[in-house]
Amino acid sequence: MTIKVFVSGASGNVGRSLVRALAVSEDLRLAGGWCREAGKDLGTLAGIEPLGITASGDLAKGLETAKPDLVIDFTSATILMKNLECYAERGLIAVVGTTGLDDENMARVERLVAEKRLRWAVIPNFGLGINLVLDFLEKARKFYPYVTILDRHPATMANAPSGTAAMLAKHAAATGSLGEVQSREIFKSVLGGNIDGVPVHSERLPVPGGHSEHEITLARKDEIIRIEVRDFSSDVYVDGVFLVARTLPTLPPGTLLRSLREVS
Repeated sequence: MTIKVFVSGASGNVGRSLVRALAVSEDLRLAGGWCREAGKDLGTLAGIEPLGITASGDLAKGLETAKPDLVIDFTSATILMKNLECYAERGLIAVVGTTGLDDENMARVERLVAEKRLRWAVIPNFGLGINLVLDFLEKARKFYPYVTILDRHPATMANAPSGTAAMLAKHAAATGSLGEVQSREIFKSVLGGNIDGVPVHSERLPVPGGHSEHEITLARKDEIIRIEVRDFSSDVYVDGVFLVARTLPTLPPGTLLRSLREVS
């Protein structure tokens, strides 16, 4: 079965990686895309030969023209909820990698999926490394009460912290008690932003667009474990995105996936 795919954010780092992979996929076929470079060939934007499929500058019109089976969204948290409303109106299957949704908006997503019987995946990170780290955290946290999370991304990153950093912090908080820090902050948030009691630090630097880093530090008395996951291009996310894209259509209506580990 061939699945027709529409890419929202087709000219972004992950979007271009997805377009290149879709161009050679046997069962996932690029049907259209939405980005700021309206009218440009999606293949040209992705750095490959023209594909004869042009980018739409209007999401609703682009979806109407492409008539996809599934949408993959890697856009910005500032516009994501509006995008999701658009997908919900059309009953589209959606794989969402855009990060930065707060708890209130995630509750709205859950209501949409339940009320409209949708099949959606809203997953902060599709990379193998981070998901393996989550497995390790579940085993290690009961022995290491102190946790900090650091995320490093380009200075053009839309949000801070990254959705991945927030996910790591929430997961760490849920899998063990937290050590007490007695230091008093002289400057606000110098110990990091607080996510469910876990300190999170974000660095935004002029690194290449596809580069991201997440550093997790665990500590107990007299011992520290530091794990660093570095991704040097957005290609590392493609396998995870495609796995979810192939799986979602087979799941019951009303399904909301929140982690790659639910399908891997």
